[in-house]
Amino acid sequence: MEVVAKSKAHVVLDACFQESGQFFTDHERLMRCNPFCSNVRYLPSYDIFQWIFQVDDPRNNPFMAIFFVRQQEHPFSLDDEYGKNFVEKRIKNRERYNGNGKRIYWEPVQEPPADVVLPKPAENGRSFVGTASSDICLLHHHDNKTSVYFDTNITMDFDISFPLNLMPEGVLRFMTEAVMSQVMQQATEAMLCKVQADMGCASSGLLPTE
Repeated sequence: MEVVAKSKAHVVLDACFQESGQFFTDHERLMRCNPFCSNVRYLPSYDIFQWIFQVDDPRNNPFMAIFFVRQQEHPFSLDDEYGKNFVEKRIKNRERYNGNGKRIYWEPVQEPPADVVLPKPAENGRSFVGTASSDICLLHHHDNKTSVYFDTNITMDFDISFPLNLMPEGVLRFMTEAVMSQVMQQATEAMLCKVQADMGCASSGLLPTE
């Protein structure tokens, strides 16, 4: 059964745009702020990153989730095509921003490289290879603070065993996606709080997604 989980978060960092950009483009350092990520490594031969997450399935049984992503990054303006689309989707009031932004995109790698040895789960454990993508947008404030918009989607294909396989698949998928999205949201928020602490920022808390 394929399930899709999503999270959205927005935080204002009491840090300059350049410093924030340097932190968020440091992929391994950033992923180590995620409480569920037990390992992250760069595979230079393929220019991709491998994540290993320790999570629970719908029956609270622990398992290993493995993801591969490729990082891309580029500056943008709120007046260019990407910026205008972003404003339309996520921003209600653009007056606080000076118009400069940076996009960091984690592109999903659909199939792991054939010669990459996948880690084995603990005894009696299971592992799944999923796909993940994140869109991280940094926007520069007039007061030199930085807004970070962090959106993530993951897709996983679960093997459903008895007695869960007796439930209608649509109901089970809805329940599973709701639980996974809640866990992802909590992980993203915890991750951004850890980023604030690591950067020495005063905690302003997470803001409602616009």
